[in-house]
Amino acid sequence: MKKVIAVILVLVLFISCGRPDLGEADSIIEKAIQERVFPGAVLLVGTSDKILYEKAYGHHTYAEDSPKVTRGSLFDLASLTKVFATSMCAMKAIDSGLIDPEDFVVDYLPEFNNHGKDQIRIKHLLMHNSGMPSYTRALATREETLESIMEISMNKAIGDYTYSCLNFITLMRVIESASGKMMWEFYNENFTDPMRLKHTFFVPDESLWGKCLPTIGDSSGTQVKLQGKVHDPLALALEGYSGNAGLFSTASDLAAFCQLMLNEGEYKGRRYVRPETIEPFKTVQDGFRSYGWGVNNTRSSAGSKMAKTAIGHTGYTGTSAWIDLERDVFVILLTNRVYPQDTAEIFQIRRAVADASMSAMFGL
Repeated sequence: MKKVIAVILVLVLFISCGRPDLGEADSIIEKAIQERVFPGAVLLVGTSDKILYEKAYGHHTYAEDSPKVTRGSLFDLASLTKVFATSMCAMKAIDSGLIDPEDFVVDYLPEFNNHGKDQIRIKHLLMHNSGMPSYTRALATREETLESIMEISMNKAIGDYTYSCLNFITLMRVIESASGKMMWEFYNENFTDPMRLKHTFFVPDESLWGKCLPTIGDSSGTQVKLQGKVHDPLALALEGYSGNAGLFSTASDLAAFCQLMLNEGEYKGRRYVRPETIEPFKTVQDGFRSYGWGVNNTRSSAGSKMAKTAIGHTGYTGTSAWIDLERDVFVILLTNRVYPQDTAEIFQIRRAVADASMSAMFGL
Protein backbone atom coordinates (compact mmCIF):
# COMPACT_ATOMS: atom_id res chain seq x y z
CA MET A 1 0.00 0.00 0.00
CA LYS A 2 2.84 2.41 0.87
CA LYS A 3 4.43 1.79 -2.51
CA VAL A 4 1.13 2.46 -4.33
CA ILE A 5 0.72 5.78 -2.51
CA ALA A 6 4.31 6.72 -3.31
CA VAL A 7 3.81 5.95 -7.01
CA ILE A 8 0.64 8.10 -7.07
CA LEU A 9 2.48 11.01 -5.44
CA VAL A 10 5.34 10.76 -7.91
CA LEU A 11 2.92 10.61 -10.87
CA VAL A 12 1.03 13.68 -9.63
CA LEU A 13 4.33 15.53 -9.30
CA PHE A 14 5.44 14.43 -12.75
CA ILE A 15 2.17 15.38 -14.45
CA SER A 16 1.82 18.73 -12.72
CA CYS A 17 5.41 19.92 -12.93
CA GLY A 18 6.93 18.00 -15.82
CA ARG A 19 9.82 16.91 -13.63
CA PRO A 20 10.82 17.49 -10.02
CA ASP A 21 12.76 20.63 -9.15
CA LEU A 22 16.19 19.40 -8.12
CA GLY A 23 17.76 22.83 -7.99
CA GLU A 24 19.12 22.17 -4.49
CA ALA A 25 20.84 18.97 -5.66
CA ASP A 26 22.23 20.86 -8.66
CA SER A 27 23.69 23.49 -6.34
CA ILE A 28 25.31 20.86 -4.10
CA ILE A 29 26.99 19.17 -7.05
CA GLU A 30 28.07 22.41 -8.72
CA LYS A 31 29.57 23.65 -5.44
CA ALA A 32 31.49 20.37 -5.08
CA ILE A 33 32.93 20.86 -8.56
CA GLN A 34 33.94 24.44 -7.72
CA GLU A 35 35.63 23.17 -4.56
CA ARG A 36 37.47 20.52 -6.62
CA VAL A 37 35.91 17.53 -4.90
CA PHE A 38 35.41 16.04 -8.38
CA PRO A 39 35.56 17.54 -11.88
CA GLY A 40 32.45 15.89 -13.31
CA ALA A 41 29.22 14.13 -12.38
CA VAL A 42 25.86 12.81 -13.55
CA LEU A 43 22.75 12.68 -11.36
CA LEU A 44 19.74 10.53 -12.25
CA VAL A 45 16.48 10.14 -10.32
CA GLY A 46 13.84 7.67 -11.42
CA THR A 47 11.02 5.33 -10.51
CA SER A 48 10.04 1.80 -11.52
CA ASP A 49 8.83 3.03 -14.92
CA LYS A 50 10.20 6.55 -15.52
CA ILE A 51 13.36 8.61 -15.55
CA LEU A 52 12.30 11.80 -13.80
CA TYR A 53 15.56 13.72 -13.77
CA GLU A 54 18.93 13.29 -15.45
CA LYS A 55 21.64 15.92 -15.62
CA ALA A 56 25.35 16.06 -16.36
CA TYR A 57 27.72 18.48 -14.63
CA GLY A 58 31.28 19.71 -15.11
CA HIS A 59 34.09 18.34 -17.23
CA HIS A 60 36.31 15.27 -17.42
CA THR A 61 39.14 17.16 -15.69
CA TYR A 62 39.83 20.69 -14.48
CA ALA A 63 41.77 21.60 -17.63
CA GLU A 64 40.31 24.49 -19.64
CA ASP A 65 39.99 22.37 -22.78
CA SER A 66 38.61 19.28 -21.01
CA PRO A 67 35.47 17.71 -22.58
CA LYS A 68 32.16 18.39 -20.90
CA VAL A 69 30.48 15.53 -19.08
CA THR A 70 27.33 14.39 -20.89
CA ARG A 71 24.56 11.98 -20.01
CA GLY A 72 26.36 9.50 -22.27
CA SER A 73 29.68 9.77 -20.43
CA LEU A 74 31.14 6.51 -19.15
CA PHE A 75 32.17 6.14 -15.51
CA ASP A 76 34.44 3.62 -13.85
CA LEU A 77 31.86 2.23 -11.40
CA ALA A 78 34.36 0.62 -9.00
CA SER A 79 32.42 -1.35 -6.38
CA LEU A 80 29.05 -0.67 -8.00
CA THR A 81 30.27 -3.60 -10.11
CA LYS A 82 29.41 -5.79 -7.12
CA VAL A 83 25.69 -4.97 -7.30
CA PHE A 84 25.10 -4.09 -10.94
CA ALA A 85 27.10 -7.01 -12.38
CA THR A 86 28.25 -9.72 -9.95
CA SER A 87 25.13 -9.75 -7.76
CA MET A 88 22.94 -9.71 -10.88
CA CYS A 89 24.82 -12.73 -12.23
CA ALA A 90 24.56 -14.52 -8.88
CA MET A 91 20.83 -13.79 -8.79
CA LYS A 92 20.40 -15.23 -12.30
CA ALA A 93 22.54 -18.26 -11.47
CA ILE A 94 20.38 -18.94 -8.41
CA ASP A 95 17.20 -18.42 -10.42
CA SER A 96 18.44 -20.86 -13.09
CA GLY A 97 19.37 -23.53 -10.54
CA LEU A 98 23.08 -23.28 -11.31
CA ILE A 99 23.96 -22.42 -7.71
CA ASP A 100 22.26 -22.27 -4.31
CA PRO A 101 23.17 -19.69 -1.63
CA GLU A 102 23.52 -22.54 0.87
CA ASP A 103 26.08 -24.37 -1.29
CA PHE A 104 29.67 -24.50 -0.12
CA VAL A 105 32.14 -22.53 -2.24
CA VAL A 106 34.48 -25.53 -2.39
CA ASP A 107 31.77 -27.48 -4.25
CA TYR A 108 32.54 -25.21 -7.21
CA LEU A 109 36.14 -24.24 -6.49
CA PRO A 110 38.19 -27.17 -5.12
CA GLU A 111 41.26 -24.91 -5.04
CA PHE A 112 39.49 -22.85 -2.34
CA ASN A 113 39.64 -25.80 0.09
CA ASN A 114 42.41 -24.61 2.43
CA HIS A 115 42.91 -22.73 5.72
CA GLY A 116 39.48 -23.78 7.01
CA LYS A 117 37.57 -22.20 4.14
CA ASP A 118 35.66 -25.39 3.35
CA GLN A 119 32.69 -24.19 5.46
CA ILE A 120 32.22 -20.90 3.61
CA ARG A 121 28.93 -20.85 1.73
CA ILE A 122 27.92 -18.75 -1.27
CA LYS A 123 25.61 -16.70 0.95
CA HIS A 124 28.61 -15.69 3.07
CA LEU A 125 30.25 -14.20 0.00
CA LEU A 126 27.07 -12.29 -0.83
CA MET A 127 26.78 -10.85 2.69
CA HIS A 128 30.49 -10.18 3.29
CA ASN A 129 30.67 -12.45 6.32
CA SER A 130 32.90 -15.19 4.94
CA GLY A 131 35.77 -14.33 7.29
CA MET A 132 38.11 -13.44 4.43
CA PRO A 133 40.23 -10.25 4.51
CA SER A 134 38.97 -7.11 2.83
CA TYR A 135 41.70 -6.93 0.19
CA THR A 136 45.04 -8.35 -0.90
CA ARG A 137 48.02 -7.40 -3.00
CA ALA A 138 47.72 -7.60 -6.77
CA LEU A 139 50.30 -9.85 -8.43
CA ALA A 140 51.90 -9.72 -11.86
CA THR A 141 49.34 -11.75 -13.80
CA ARG A 142 45.65 -12.58 -13.69
CA GLU A 143 46.40 -16.24 -12.97
CA GLU A 144 48.79 -15.46 -10.10
CA THR A 145 46.36 -12.97 -8.56
CA LEU A 146 43.43 -15.41 -8.68
CA GLU A 147 45.59 -18.19 -7.25
CA SER A 148 46.66 -15.99 -4.33
CA ILE A 149 43.02 -15.18 -3.53
CA MET A 150 42.03 -18.85 -3.62
CA GLU A 151 44.85 -19.63 -1.18
CA ILE A 152 44.36 -16.70 1.19
CA SER A 153 43.79 -17.31 4.91
CA MET A 154 40.74 -16.11 6.80
CA ASN A 155 41.27 -13.37 9.37
CA LYS A 156 37.84 -13.62 11.04
CA ALA A 157 35.32 -16.31 11.86
CA ILE A 158 32.59 -17.18 9.38
CA GLY A 159 29.62 -14.97 10.19
CA ASP A 160 31.70 -11.95 11.22
CA TYR A 161 31.23 -9.00 8.87
CA THR A 162 34.14 -7.60 6.86
CA TYR A 163 33.39 -5.83 3.60
CA SER A 164 35.68 -7.62 1.18
CA CYS A 165 36.52 -7.34 -2.49
CA LEU A 166 37.80 -10.92 -2.23
CA ASN A 167 34.27 -12.17 -1.56
CA PHE A 168 33.07 -10.91 -4.91
CA ILE A 169 36.10 -12.03 -6.87
CA THR A 170 35.50 -15.49 -5.41
CA LEU A 171 31.79 -15.20 -6.22
CA MET A 172 32.72 -14.38 -9.81
CA ARG A 173 34.75 -17.59 -9.96
CA VAL A 174 31.83 -19.59 -8.53
CA ILE A 175 29.53 -18.21 -11.25
CA GLU A 176 32.10 -19.04 -13.91
CA SER A 177 32.53 -22.58 -12.60
CA ALA A 178 28.76 -23.16 -12.45
CA SER A 179 27.98 -21.63 -15.84
CA GLY A 180 31.06 -22.77 -17.75
CA LYS A 181 31.52 -19.19 -19.03
CA MET A 182 33.45 -16.07 -18.10
CA MET A 183 31.22 -13.95 -15.89
CA TRP A 184 31.21 -11.09 -18.38
CA GLU A 185 29.86 -13.47 -21.03
CA PHE A 186 27.16 -14.73 -18.65
CA TYR A 187 26.34 -11.10 -17.82
CA ASN A 188 26.02 -10.07 -21.44
CA GLU A 189 23.88 -13.06 -22.39
CA ASN A 190 21.48 -12.73 -19.48
CA PHE A 191 21.28 -8.98 -18.94
CA THR A 192 23.02 -6.36 -21.06
CA ASP A 193 22.23 -7.90 -24.46
CA PRO A 194 18.53 -8.71 -23.86
CA MET A 195 18.05 -5.44 -21.95
CA ARG A 196 19.68 -3.62 -24.89
CA LEU A 197 22.16 -1.81 -22.69
CA LYS A 198 24.82 -0.63 -25.11
CA HIS A 199 26.91 1.34 -22.63
CA THR A 200 27.58 -1.20 -19.87
CA PHE A 201 30.64 -3.40 -20.15
CA PHE A 202 33.96 -4.51 -18.76
CA VAL A 203 37.13 -3.31 -20.55
CA PRO A 204 35.94 -0.52 -22.85
CA ASP A 205 37.22 -0.62 -26.39
CA GLU A 206 40.00 1.88 -27.04
CA SER A 207 37.62 3.79 -29.33
CA LEU A 208 35.51 4.60 -26.22
CA TRP A 209 38.29 5.78 -23.94
CA GLY A 210 37.58 9.42 -24.81
CA LYS A 211 34.05 9.03 -23.39
CA CYS A 212 35.37 7.70 -20.08
CA LEU A 213 35.98 10.08 -17.20
CA PRO A 214 39.61 9.71 -16.10
CA THR A 215 40.79 8.60 -12.68
CA ILE A 216 44.17 8.91 -11.05
CA GLY A 217 45.83 7.33 -8.05
CA ASP A 218 44.64 4.32 -6.10
CA SER A 219 44.82 2.78 -2.66
CA SER A 220 48.26 1.36 -3.45
CA GLY A 221 49.68 4.86 -3.82
CA THR A 222 50.17 4.66 -7.58
CA GLN A 223 49.69 8.03 -9.28
CA VAL A 224 48.96 7.10 -12.90
CA LYS A 225 46.19 8.64 -14.97
CA LEU A 226 43.76 5.98 -16.14
CA GLN A 227 41.13 6.55 -18.81
CA GLY A 228 39.12 3.58 -20.01
CA LYS A 229 41.11 1.30 -17.72
CA VAL A 230 39.86 0.22 -14.33
CA HIS A 231 41.12 2.13 -11.30
CA ASP A 232 41.01 -0.70 -8.75
CA PRO A 233 44.44 -2.44 -8.46
CA LEU A 234 43.06 -5.99 -8.11
CA ALA A 235 40.64 -5.57 -11.00
CA LEU A 236 43.45 -4.08 -13.08
CA ALA A 237 45.62 -7.11 -12.29
CA LEU A 238 42.67 -9.29 -13.39
CA GLU A 239 42.82 -7.52 -16.79
CA GLY A 240 39.64 -5.56 -16.06
CA TYR A 241 37.43 -8.65 -15.74
CA SER A 242 36.66 -8.88 -12.05
CA GLY A 243 33.77 -9.38 -9.66
CA ASN A 244 34.73 -6.55 -7.31
CA ALA A 245 35.28 -3.73 -9.83
CA GLY A 246 35.83 -3.16 -13.54
CA LEU A 247 32.37 -2.30 -14.87
CA PHE A 248 31.95 0.90 -16.89
CA SER A 249 28.53 2.37 -17.55
CA THR A 250 26.27 5.39 -17.82
CA ALA A 251 23.66 6.52 -15.31
CA SER A 252 20.83 5.72 -17.73
CA ASP A 253 21.98 2.13 -18.20
CA LEU A 254 22.21 1.67 -14.43
CA ALA A 255 18.68 3.01 -14.16
CA ALA A 256 17.49 -0.07 -16.07
CA PHE A 257 18.89 -2.34 -13.36
CA CYS A 258 17.28 -0.22 -10.64
CA GLN A 259 13.95 -0.57 -12.44
CA LEU A 260 14.46 -4.33 -12.68
CA MET A 261 14.94 -4.44 -8.90
CA LEU A 262 11.85 -2.30 -8.29
CA ASN A 263 9.75 -4.39 -10.68
CA GLU A 264 10.47 -7.72 -8.94
CA GLY A 265 12.81 -8.96 -11.66
CA GLU A 266 11.02 -7.57 -14.72
CA TYR A 267 12.24 -4.93 -17.17
CA LYS A 268 10.14 -3.58 -20.05
CA GLY A 269 7.73 -6.49 -19.85
CA ARG A 270 10.37 -9.25 -19.84
CA ARG A 271 11.10 -11.32 -16.75
CA TYR A 272 14.76 -11.83 -15.91
CA VAL A 273 14.45 -13.44 -12.46
CA ARG A 274 11.54 -14.62 -10.34
CA PRO A 275 10.27 -12.44 -7.46
CA GLU A 276 11.16 -15.13 -4.91
CA THR A 277 14.74 -15.16 -6.18
CA ILE A 278 15.14 -11.40 -6.02
CA GLU A 279 13.66 -11.13 -2.49
CA PRO A 280 16.85 -11.80 -0.45
CA PHE A 281 18.70 -9.31 -2.66
CA LYS A 282 16.22 -6.66 -1.52
CA THR A 283 15.77 -7.47 2.17
CA VAL A 284 18.04 -7.70 5.22
CA GLN A 285 19.61 -11.15 5.54
CA ASP A 286 22.23 -10.41 8.17
CA GLY A 287 22.79 -7.20 10.14
CA PHE A 288 22.73 -4.42 7.55
CA ARG A 289 23.22 -6.43 4.35
CA SER A 290 20.94 -8.07 1.85
CA TYR A 291 22.51 -10.37 -0.73
CA GLY A 292 24.99 -8.06 -2.43
CA TRP A 293 23.50 -4.75 -1.36
CA GLY A 294 23.83 -2.58 1.71
CA VAL A 295 20.65 -1.64 3.58
CA ASN A 296 19.91 1.83 4.94
CA ASN A 297 19.35 0.75 8.54
CA THR A 298 22.52 2.45 9.74
CA ARG A 299 23.93 5.91 8.94
CA SER A 300 24.74 5.66 5.26
CA SER A 301 25.28 7.63 2.07
CA ALA A 302 21.53 7.30 1.43
CA GLY A 303 21.03 10.32 3.66
CA SER A 304 18.35 10.85 6.27
CA LYS A 305 15.18 10.76 4.17
CA MET A 306 15.16 7.41 2.42
CA ALA A 307 13.34 4.49 4.04
CA LYS A 308 15.36 2.28 6.37
CA THR A 309 14.66 -0.58 3.96
CA ALA A 310 16.34 1.20 1.03
CA ILE A 311 19.16 -0.75 -0.61
CA GLY A 312 22.28 0.73 -2.12
CA HIS A 313 26.00 0.69 -2.69
CA THR A 314 28.92 3.01 -3.31
CA GLY A 315 32.04 2.82 -5.45
CA TYR A 316 35.52 4.00 -4.49
CA THR A 317 35.87 6.19 -7.59
CA GLY A 318 32.94 8.34 -6.42
CA THR A 319 29.87 6.45 -7.61
CA SER A 320 26.71 5.55 -5.68
CA ALA A 321 23.17 4.25 -6.16
CA TRP A 322 20.30 3.94 -3.69
CA ILE A 323 16.88 2.38 -4.27
CA ASP A 324 14.00 3.27 -1.93
CA LEU A 325 11.76 0.24 -2.36
CA GLU A 326 8.92 1.63 -0.25
CA ARG A 327 8.64 4.91 -2.16
CA ASP A 328 9.48 3.51 -5.59
CA VAL A 329 12.37 5.84 -6.30
CA PHE A 330 16.11 5.55 -6.92
CA VAL A 331 18.96 8.05 -6.95
CA ILE A 332 22.16 7.48 -8.93
CA LEU A 333 25.15 9.81 -8.51
CA LEU A 334 28.25 9.16 -10.61
CA THR A 335 31.46 11.18 -10.17
CA ASN A 336 35.19 10.76 -10.70
CA ARG A 337 36.26 11.95 -7.26
CA VAL A 338 39.61 10.16 -7.67
CA TYR A 339 40.75 12.78 -10.15
CA PRO A 340 43.08 14.62 -9.81
CA GLN A 341 43.92 13.11 -6.42
CA ASP A 342 42.80 10.07 -4.50
CA THR A 343 41.89 12.09 -1.42
CA ALA A 344 38.49 13.78 -1.91
CA GLU A 345 35.79 12.83 0.62
CA ILE A 346 32.23 12.75 -0.73
CA PHE A 347 30.22 10.94 1.96
CA GLN A 348 28.44 14.13 3.04
CA ILE A 349 27.88 15.19 -0.55
CA ARG A 350 26.23 11.86 -1.34
CA ARG A 351 23.96 12.25 1.68
CA ALA A 352 23.09 15.85 0.81
CA VAL A 353 22.26 14.99 -2.82
CA ALA A 354 20.10 12.06 -1.72
CA ASP A 355 18.28 14.24 0.82
CA ALA A 356 17.74 17.01 -1.74
CA SER A 357 16.41 14.48 -4.23
CA MET A 358 13.96 13.00 -1.74
CA SER A 359 12.82 16.48 -0.67
CA ALA A 360 12.16 17.42 -4.28
CA MET A 361 10.25 14.21 -4.91
CA PHE A 362 8.21 13.95 -1.73
CA GLY A 363 8.56 17.20 0.21
CA LEU A 364 10.33 15.37 3.02
